[in-house]
Amino acid sequence: MPVSPEDLLALRLVGAPDLSPDGTRVVAAVQRVDDDHEAYRSQLWLVPVPGPDSPGGADPVSLTEAGPWSDTAPVFSPDGSHVAFVCAGTGPARVGVVAADGRSPATFMGAEGGAPLTAVRWLDDDRLIVIAERRPTPPPGSPVRIDWLRYKSDGARSFLEPETELWLFSLRGPAVLLARPTGRITCLAVGGGHVAYAVEPRHCDDPLPGAQVRVLDVASGADEAWWDSPAPVSGLAFTGPVRTGVPAAGVPGRLVAVGDEAPGQSADPPRVWLVERGGARIAFADADVECERMLTGDCRPQGKPRLVQPLGASGEIAFIGLAGHDVALFAGDPATGDAPRRLTPEGWSVTDFSAGAGGRLAVCLESPAGPAELYLVDAAGRDSDAGRREPRRLSAFARSWAEGIGPVAPEDVAITGPDGTELRGLLYRGGPGARPLVVRVHGGPHMAAGRSFDFETQLLAAAGYSVLAPNVGGSAGRGTAFRWRSVGQWGLADYDEVMAFTDWAVAAGAADEQRLYLTGGSYGGYLTNWTLTQTTRFRAAISERSVSSLVAKFGTSDNGFTVNRFEFGGADIFDDSIKVLLDRSPLLHASDIQTPVLLIHGEQDYRCPIEQSEQLFVALRRLGREVVFLRFPGESHGLATGGRPDRRVARLTAILDWLSDHP
Repeated sequence: MPVSPEDLLALRLVGAPDLSPDGTRVVAAVQRVDDDHEAYRSQLWLVPVPGPDSPGGADPVSLTEAGPWSDTAPVFSPDGSHVAFVCAGTGPARVGVVAADGRSPATFMGAEGGAPLTAVRWLDDDRLIVIAERRPTPPPGSPVRIDWLRYKSDGARSFLEPETELWLFSLRGPAVLLARPTGRITCLAVGGGHVAYAVEPRHCDDPLPGAQVRVLDVASGADEAWWDSPAPVSGLAFTGPVRTGVPAAGVPGRLVAVGDEAPGQSADPPRVWLVERGGARIAFADADVECERMLTGDCRPQGKPRLVQPLGASGEIAFIGLAGHDVALFAGDPATGDAPRRLTPEGWSVTDFSAGAGGRLAVCLESPAGPAELYLVDAAGRDSDAGRREPRRLSAFARSWAEGIGPVAPEDVAITGPDGTELRGLLYRGGPGARPLVVRVHGGPHMAAGRSFDFETQLLAAAGYSVLAPNVGGSAGRGTAFRWRSVGQWGLADYDEVMAFTDWAVAAGAADEQRLYLTGGSYGGYLTNWTLTQTTRFRAAISERSVSSLVAKFGTSDNGFTVNRFEFGGADIFDDSIKVLLDRSPLLHASDIQTPVLLIHGEQDYRCPIEQSEQLFVALRRLGREVVFLRFPGESHGLATGGRPDRRVARLTAILDWLSDHP
């Protein structure tokens, strides 16, 4: 059966797993496209975990009802009797609580004044810790007054920053306000009657703000600042009880955080930190951990994945980290300094996970052959062959859909770059012999093409195109030193390396020299634009959410005033280094572009604002070049992976049409 863009509308995606305290059940959110193809909805499902001697488990059962809303972020109560979750879509987001046996309907709790609730954790079997978000709304017709620098954030509903609050909800009593910090709460963890939360400044003029990690004792109300992080914090967790001693102030385990090492840049990857009163130190310092999920892929449910969780009562943690072409799951003790051990096998990538008692983990694993399904991983399991027990599949929400697509498995590619460095990538063949080849450049630049499921790549392969996904210098997954290779090299080494990959594909007989195509988004869109100013080798190109003027991005992007400066070695608009930004801007070299190009951009993109494509489009039309501009209303920088479903289908259709129009 032919593969079409509309197949995307039938896909169900599982995510946000939570393993029950006794390890016998997993609750997860399953995302679908609604009937009018304009939104995503999710429903909670309960997935039984079979015993060690059982060949299979019982079928999953729905825990909440399907409707024009989304039930997400489920968490079991400590005794496993109830599940709390966030329900959004019909009015302000609320917290729901449902019996884990599914025998009674959910009850819902809202915040005072109708403030949306964005996160929930159990404090004990009867009480919940909840984050509420109050967003100021200006009177209709009035202007939005801006008097701080960092007022933009891609994907945000408005320029006005929310005021966040920490609440204690009870199943049997009134809600209690615990904290109303001056900044925004970005993440939290709960353990032993304590709440750890990270706060970023609001209305901030500092181009490089950090975050403060605080710990609140719910019983006493004491709320202490533990660590002033130099950069944003993206994850927090308390470990299980520490056997070697009694932690200070009654906290049951150590506090760990995931955060960047330096602000304003992403060449140094997020690390795992061991946090104590008065400071923090990097855990697993010798392992060069990249604690993030930065693989390309367009078939993951909305929402942020867990980055770190306690692993049993040993004081160990489980966390995700990039490892070559995979996002792997690791485990280790953050206090010892010993290297963490890998829990998931090569060839699979983690999209989310939940750690439970006894070293068991519920893990969402994807591969190039299909979107993620739920698997059971045993952190203590070992065998003599692979060094770890193979994951045991628990669900099949997308399995039949993926089999209908007939996915193509990629081949590992390793070439020698122009400077002698080994470069790696993936090749998806659209058929035997020299095929029309689409070179797809990932964004970031500190992302990577890897072993994840990408519907767009499979769609291109099904249409007869081979797809080459190069990981040029700066890509994630190969350690900090390799990530730093992009700094100062935009439009220089990266261009040479893209062409080296292209040369390899032609020489290896995988590509038809007369039918080469180039595509990329974000940083990949920048490199696409730049490459077109340097060569006419490609038959046609597609540049998405791209950068064409680095000087304009400095003031119109939500991160241009930090990322641009860092990635170009400190180049700024206030001194002669502006010449570097000008010279490396594809817009200033637009007269050299001869290749037909399709520009795709979301009108509410604040990461790479749409004026970047507007300027390049106008320049090319004035020059009489072949260029088409697709504007998607209401879409942000994440159009390709999380945009409205019908618009994603329209985008994929336009890509196929553009390529077929330039045979």
